[in-house]
Amino acid sequence: METLKMTERWLNALKPASTRQEFADSLSPGLRLRVGARKMTWSLLVRSAEGRTRIALGTYPALGLKDARVKAANTAEETWSALADRSGENRQKVGTVRDLFTFVIDQMRAEGVATVNEYENYLVNRKDSALNIIGMDDQGNDIPANCVTPDDVTKWLRKFHEAGAQTGHPRAYLSAAFGRGLSADYDPTNPNPDIRFKLSANPVTHVGGKMKGQPRDRALSMEELIEFWHGFNGRGVSPQMKLTFRLIITMGGVRITEIVHSQKPWYVMRGKERWLALPRTKNEHAHDLPLSGMAEAAYQAALLISDPGSQYLFPKHHQPDQPQTLNSISQSVRKWCARNDVEPFQPRDLRRTIKTLLIERNPTLNRDWIDIWHNHGRASDVARKHYDRAEYVAVKQAVAAAIDDLMVDVEKRTLSRST
Repeated sequence: METLKMTERWLNALKPASTRQEFADSLSPGLRLRVGARKMTWSLLVRSAEGRTRIALGTYPALGLKDARVKAANTAEETWSALADRSGENRQKVGTVRDLFTFVIDQMRAEGVATVNEYENYLVNRKDSALNIIGMDDQGNDIPANCVTPDDVTKWLRKFHEAGAQTGHPRAYLSAAFGRGLSADYDPTNPNPDIRFKLSANPVTHVGGKMKGQPRDRALSMEELIEFWHGFNGRGVSPQMKLTFRLIITMGGVRITEIVHSQKPWYVMRGKERWLALPRTKNEHAHDLPLSGMAEAAYQAALLISDPGSQYLFPKHHQPDQPQTLNSISQSVRKWCARNDVEPFQPRDLRRTIKTLLIERNPTLNRDWIDIWHNHGRASDVARKHYDRAEYVAVKQAVAAAIDDLMVDVEKRTLSRST
């Protein structure tokens, strides 16, 4: 191929060639003229990381030299722009299952989602986590998130079913992860914009089966509460687990996460009283509660055996930088009920239990006060509007005293039975 400064005079002198010839214009990068036996053809040659691309521009003399140079310049600009866009897309990695779970967990932590550790446990940390079962191929290589199928999801959930565990929680966590992944490609909060998951559907959506046990609305009787208070021990119940439930109960059945995930700095002294200062609760508000006398005793006992290097009052045994999991709390109750032939209940039923017993024992105790203690949305909003700080504190102290009276009675009645 010969490179030269093309002119109209030179072009007019060209003759058809029995063998194809090609010339390059030195004044127009990439502009080529191919001369054959029947015609002369203009083209543009563009080189990129993807290789060489030849684009036809027209034939001579229908397209003259001046117009060919203009068309070559315009076409080159359009082509480079398109190649740059395509190159940008190619640089974006197709996210793996590991990338998806990392993105979801980081996003949930940034949002302050209380159950993020539960998600991380099922999706990543467990030996039978979704990452280990469906996130890698047989050689241990990460697979793209958009390659996960409903069959893969079914395979993972079947392991829980065969182990005698419910599939509801793991299914919900995996579905939520892929749900977030579906919108992640267009999410400005994505910390890894160079990763795209390219999901077209949630593979969990159509996976059926029994997702969870039947919901219960159960309140324990006074006798059942007494039995649980002193009988919750033995195989499978660690001292830390026992104290976790003692603090939940003596704090009037607050939400399980508010105790299980509580941090030591949240327990603060105000005058002669210790308060649990929750920085954020389910209704997005802070919530402060005084510890009753028996709650103070449970707190002090828990503090004595808690890992001194952990910020949590009830940390994991082998991972003190994380709190106990809600799953471990539920399992401990379920197994205890089975061993002792007790009608099954769930940890959250303790909230309803304490409220019911407080109302039965204290007919004059304002029910709205109990709702304020439990931080129910309507009642807590009313309290913020209509109670000044002194009255608000007095309301909570009155409920704390009623809880203490109840639990002292539970303790005494149990002790009298054992003598």
